[in-house]
Amino acid sequence: METGDLSMNSEFQTMTIKELKKYVLENRNDHAAFQALMERVDEQPERQAYGEVDSVQFFELVQEYRRSKSDDK
Repeated sequence: METGDLSMNSEFQTMTIKELKKYVLENRNDHAAFQALMERVDEQPERQAYGEVDSVQFFELVQEYRRSKSDDK
């Protein structure tokens, strides 16, 4: 790794994932940027999978949420 690569890697660490994705799309041949993005993606927690949703219960929860938001105004 060259000194220039080191400074770029530290720049990648300060970027948000969104910024890093944009950079990778604009600089498709930058393998260090791609590697940094993949490392950041791997660090993200996996999304939780939920089972079936009771539509009536879900509707009630949405209605309750909307009521609480209108009470805040």
